[in-house]
Amino acid sequence: MDEKGEFVIRLHHAKRAGTHHDLHLNGESWAIPKLMPTATSQGKRLAIKTAHHTSEQARFEGTIPDGQYGAGESEVVDEGEVIMISASPKHRFFQMHGSVYTGNCYLRHWKGDKWLCWRRP
Repeated sequence: MDEKGEFVIRLHHAKRAGTHHDLHLNGESWAIPKLMPTATSQGKRLAIKTAHHTSEQARFEGTIPDGQYGAGESEVVDEGEVIMISASPKHRFFQMHGSVYTGNCYLRHWKGDKWLCWRRP
């Protein structure tokens, strides 16, 4: 498959949902409550599928006002090229090439809007 695209990871200090990472991957988005894993030894993390974000929305930095969805502070912590190695409705296996996050990552559908995310060697 080896389809190239882009990824953005934001640190989001949401007033309602708490601090989490938002992973934006080729137009798809997931909220990762315990933050994106940086190493294979960190194990699997819950990733909650969220609404589609435009490229502009994915790169938003600043304050989302009270009363709006996602109210709180948001900042981009990494972005770069992604190579989608394999994808289906139930999984995404991809390689990130950013300044902070580089290497293989896997997203696997679990149930409902819940997915699991982990780093792979």
